[in-house]
Amino acid sequence: MPGLFFMERHVAQDTSTHSSKEDTASSEKSDPEKTMDNGTQEPKTGMEPQKDHASERAQDDSSKRKDEKPEPQPITDPKNEEKLRKEAKKTLGEAAVLFKRAQKQLAADRQKEVKEAISDLEKALKDSEHSCQPALTSLQEVINKRLAFARKSSIQEVFESLLIALAVALVLRTFFVEPFKIPTRSMVPTLLEGDQLFVTKLSYGIRLPFLNKYVAHFSAPERGDVVVFAFPREEAAAYLSMTNSGCMQAESLTEDKDYIKRIIGIEGDTVEVINQTVHVNGTPIASHPIYERIVSDYIYLTDRRLESWNRTMHGNHSFLTITHELPANHFGPIKVAPGHVFVMGDNRDNSADSRCWGQVPIDNIKGRAQIIWWSGGHVGLRTERMFTKID
Repeated sequence: MPGLFFMERHVAQDTSTHSSKEDTASSEKSDPEKTMDNGTQEPKTGMEPQKDHASERAQDDSSKRKDEKPEPQPITDPKNEEKLRKEAKKTLGEAAVLFKRAQKQLAADRQKEVKEAISDLEKALKDSEHSCQPALTSLQEVINKRLAFARKSSIQEVFESLLIALAVALVLRTFFVEPFKIPTRSMVPTLLEGDQLFVTKLSYGIRLPFLNKYVAHFSAPERGDVVVFAFPREEAAAYLSMTNSGCMQAESLTEDKDYIKRIIGIEGDTVEVINQTVHVNGTPIASHPIYERIVSDYIYLTDRRLESWNRTMHGNHSFLTITHELPANHFGPIKVAPGHVFVMGDNRDNSADSRCWGQVPIDNIKGRAQIIWWSGGHVGLRTERMFTKID
């Protein structure tokens, strides 16, 4: 029986071995991936992970669209193309302003995108055979996409425009041109009450307005020039105190005012007035009556006198003056001090001028009167006087 026992035992082992092989095959059949020694599963031999081909195609299409240039289109409607080209020029201007404003905030690739869109539209405008519509549309899209943040609100633009306008007006008024309105009749008939004129402030040099002093001289004031000046209150007060003439009210010496008169004498000249005739350096100023009439002061009708309108030539100027028949009178002679001018009104007997309150420092002169740009009085507009040169 020992041999039988051995055989049974051998069969049992064979059976166990066969069963183990079947289990292994079954395991391999049910689990195609083998287990690695480190516990991970080995993928099937010959199998690769699947790719997202749809995503790749979308990216390729997007890249192609980005690199593609607008297709040129022939011009079919010349009138519409003319409007498009005007709009294109306006868009180019806007793009240039916005790009300059936003350039530092844009990445290099976006800067390149904007520059290329601008360049494409510039080239399209030079092409007379094809429409600029595609390039215009492309640039407008780029502006809205890349530069829209650089646009300013309408309120901000209006505010900045007002500030710029005020700054320009201030600079012009301070250093170049200043408007001036005639408040009195002292310069009739050259300037009427209500005339508004422009005064050039660089006529004689650069004058610092707050210091009331010239820092550079271009030319010197000349005889016959009509000038606007700051009234010399301190010098006038000293002169009136010395002469005790009483020709001006004391209140007039307390206010800062601008006067307008005509230069009769410059520094070094000797001025004298004899019976309504002005003499400079001993020579009477040439003056000839062109019109005369009898006038009254409308208060005492018996107080009637002769009024003369005269053509007067002084220096390089020819102008009208008004004088009246008055009792014999005399002023001067007086010598014009260095750095000063002697001024008078063209309405000789109705003007408070250097005969009354003294001479004008050249540093007080703001500029020379050049042109009447507006004229209006109690009778309405005087259009015939507008934009006339002042001599």
